[in-house]
Amino acid sequence: MFTLKKLMTMAAVLLCQVAIAQPLAQRQMEGAKYFDGSAAAQAPAQAELTEGEWVSMGKGRWRDDFVTRIFNVECLEWDVEVLKNEAYPGVYRVKAPYLDYAYTSQQEIDPESYVDFHAEDPLRVYFTAYNTGLDLDGNGALCINSIAGYKVTELGVETGLVAAANEGACGEMQDGEILFPQASLLVKYEDSPNDQWMYANLNFGGYKTGFRLLLPNAPDLELNIDLVGVNDAKDKMTVHFGVGKDCEKVRVAMLPGKANNDDWKALLEGTAPYQDITASQDVAFDYEADGVYTFYAIPYLNGTNRRVTWLTKELTYLNLGWRKLGQCQYTEAFLADMEQEVVSGVEPVTYAVDIEESTENPGYYRLIDPYGETYPYYTKNDYDNTRHYYMEVDATDPECVSIKEMTDGCGWNFGIGKMVPWSRADRGLRDQGMTKEEVKEKGLAGKLEGDVITFPNDALLITFPDFYPFPYWANSTGKFRIVLPEGTGIDSVTSDDAEAPAEIYDLNGRRVQPQTLTPGIYVKKQGGRAVKMMVK
Repeated sequence: MFTLKKLMTMAAVLLCQVAIAQPLAQRQMEGAKYFDGSAAAQAPAQAELTEGEWVSMGKGRWRDDFVTRIFNVECLEWDVEVLKNEAYPGVYRVKAPYLDYAYTSQQEIDPESYVDFHAEDPLRVYFTAYNTGLDLDGNGALCINSIAGYKVTELGVETGLVAAANEGACGEMQDGEILFPQASLLVKYEDSPNDQWMYANLNFGGYKTGFRLLLPNAPDLELNIDLVGVNDAKDKMTVHFGVGKDCEKVRVAMLPGKANNDDWKALLEGTAPYQDITASQDVAFDYEADGVYTFYAIPYLNGTNRRVTWLTKELTYLNLGWRKLGQCQYTEAFLADMEQEVVSGVEPVTYAVDIEESTENPGYYRLIDPYGETYPYYTKNDYDNTRHYYMEVDATDPECVSIKEMTDGCGWNFGIGKMVPWSRADRGLRDQGMTKEEVKEKGLAGKLEGDVITFPNDALLITFPDFYPFPYWANSTGKFRIVLPEGTGIDSVTSDDAEAPAEIYDLNGRRVQPQTLTPGIYVKKQGGRAVKMMVK
């Protein structure tokens, strides 16, 4: 299994040294991995135990976002038995929640074990440490906790809950559904040294993600969001909304950009475009441009809005300004061929990646999701699938090729923030004021020869800007390759080369005579092969 623990050996050591010292207030920041409970440990334990008669409520639903933080698995949801305490209203007991987990196999899980959720105050929900009994890798069983529960255990109920509430770490219960804020839950191996907890519930937010406990007989406010696609005219985006039977209505919308509170408030106030539906159905939205969009669904019960559900996707149906070339063969040499052993267990691999070319700037390419699902080391929980990530390659000058800095990252996040690949040629041209001739003289420029793009040794860069401010050199042994679809590369020729017998066409498909060529890019057909060429 490919995980951060096995992948980023040096980075993990540094992270342990840095992140543990971070204050709790920063727990939601990219890069925060470990919980520092030292402040809470200054007071003696005063946790209250609940007693009384426990009565079964039936089957509820448990959605995991604890195991997900250590292993590359999705947020699964399954049935669990839930009991209520008649002596203490608002206290719920979940029996052996991981007994029927899909990844549980021959585990020593006590079916009579339990974890208690305290929702006496539905705005300050917590649970304390629970050993799941789930040992998936031989390193010991996983234990789960909430930050609010940790503080209650160390500071006492009232003091601990006040502290947790002030830090936004308490859970909430509404309509029989218990949710916790992002990064407010904890997970560790039972024998972790120094009681070292890792943040969990990092997937919180959006469509069917993050931890949740749904109590039995809760109202059915379940929502499903599924993209159907665009119509033939490509001016309407159709989305199917599945609506739970207890929803009085659902306010739905398609808005540009990622999910944000301003859009949510605007929908509630009716100042953003929306539609209200009362049953499951397809809804068509205006579609004018590609980009990142968020689909919102806000259920109503008893005349009041409930928790919003959303799905963020990058849509590229129009593909304006780019033409599809098919797939290139990409040989990865950023992670696999770095100057220092920042990563381990990763070998150079060659795999297919979708590629497009600018219609306005021939020779300017972009690879679509080069570290997405086709990458052999791809891991679902470490990759952002809500949008596309583009690696732009400027090969308009075949003798001075550069890879543009992927400022938004390449989609991967190992708990230390985004990973940014780029080239030293781009850095030199953009940030260091170099000319193309200087870049080439220093041996930093890539080359396009025929359909193959290569770079010199150590001419690529990779940075982890949220973790370490300085770049690492990559492509140390020169294994990086982009092999373009046959016939789409650019041959660098001079005017004299153009005198050779060949059929020459401009980019509009019109045949031109070699002696009339002016500087620019053309298509040369010769010997049964067609390539782009640059006339200087």
